[in-house]
Amino acid sequence: MAASSRGSSSGRSLISLTTLSRVLVICIFLASLQSFVLLSKISSESGQKNSEAVVDNDANNNNNNNNNMPTRTLFTPEEFRAGRIENYINLPTVYNPDRDKIVQELMERPVPEPTETLLHKAPTPPSGNVILGLASYPTFKDGWLKLVGSLRTNGYEGHIIVGVHPEIPQDERDYLDKMGVTYYAVETVNCSATILNGVSQTENRVRAKCSRGLENLKLEWGRFEMARRWLRACDTCTGWSMVIDTRDIFFQKDPFASLGDADDAQQDLMFVEEVAQYTNTLPDKIRAINIGASGRYKHHTIPCYGSDLVTAEKIIDRPMLCSGTVIGSKNGTHRFLSVLVDEFHNNNHKRAIQCKSPHTTDQWTMNYLYYRGDFGFPQQTKTLPWGTGPVLTVGKPCASQIFNETTKKLEHVNSLKDMMVFDANDLILNPHEKKGSPTYVAPTLHQWDRCYKWINPWFNKHKKMFSRDDEVKWVKES
Repeated sequence: MAASSRGSSSGRSLISLTTLSRVLVICIFLASLQSFVLLSKISSESGQKNSEAVVDNDANNNNNNNNNMPTRTLFTPEEFRAGRIENYINLPTVYNPDRDKIVQELMERPVPEPTETLLHKAPTPPSGNVILGLASYPTFKDGWLKLVGSLRTNGYEGHIIVGVHPEIPQDERDYLDKMGVTYYAVETVNCSATILNGVSQTENRVRAKCSRGLENLKLEWGRFEMARRWLRACDTCTGWSMVIDTRDIFFQKDPFASLGDADDAQQDLMFVEEVAQYTNTLPDKIRAINIGASGRYKHHTIPCYGSDLVTAEKIIDRPMLCSGTVIGSKNGTHRFLSVLVDEFHNNNHKRAIQCKSPHTTDQWTMNYLYYRGDFGFPQQTKTLPWGTGPVLTVGKPCASQIFNETTKKLEHVNSLKDMMVFDANDLILNPHEKKGSPTYVAPTLHQWDRCYKWINPWFNKHKKMFSRDDEVKWVKES
């Protein structure tokens, strides 16, 4: 009996241990399952939340079959909103490491000599920085005052290289000579038939005509090739460069003064943002525009590239970049111009007329290239938020649609002033820069012509800022 009793007790203990082990395994399994579900949920929510802030790996794999690119943040408007402007980034949605090699090859191609006639070469200025632009108007005296006069009056001592009308009036030549401006004669001619076949006619001169020697590029596109050649031909242009629109730009300060030495800069190419929703200083969303939400952007890019490449939905909250003020070191600007001009040539060779001027323009093409990562070298490239830095683009803040309470309709108006900020001296400020910042007073005002009703009186009040007529010191001493 004793032996039987001990055997029975031992069997019960063995069963209990076996049962306990099974229960323990089941508990561990259930706990693991719960953790897996929780982690999956967190991962899913995180993926949804940051879908616009990570590398487009699908596009990356399609481009170069590279599966090793780590996921990283690309766009941080929340940093800007929190006042941490130094942490703000706006990188392309596509990363293709092979693109750097392609861009480098473009940059290493020989750059032709300028085809335009050099009318005047200014003495070498104290600074190696350079402003480049096309201003081939029959007469442009007031424009020269606002462009050149404001630069020289407000401390800029670098190169100014421009294209002018072949029959530029003598008084304008005399003025440019005194101001130390190098200028080329740009002769307007009919474009090559190869880029006109099937395209619509336009009265817009820069989208209807070409220049002698660049008959395969409309003036609007050819000016970038001119700038590329002028920059390469300038041996002493060794600092910062800015490729500009010339008709609607004004300088309150030296535009490069806040940038330091170009050779020491982390980024060698900088694009200027127009006002976006996160830089808008007003609650009215109509007063700002994001590139992916722009019907005009889609209208000018999708017919040429297709919606699969444009992917406007992936940049729905990204800023529009302005093609009229692009800043870089000599190497960075050469990179920008080499890629952009190459794309213009590629588009002109396509059969689709939607890829050619006047249907598509420089700004839409530039934005497409930027967000696709086609300028390469993303770590050496940045975009400057509206209301900060060397350039304040005032076009959209001044000219926009507003809701008319009487008619209950949206109406296009210009010369709005409610987004402009002024200091005690009536100078125009960058609204997101703090007092004491070197760019608190906006060095460059672009697209000021949209503000004409209030800015023309402002110009009249501040003529001393641009009406300089005495010869520049270093020109006189040369």
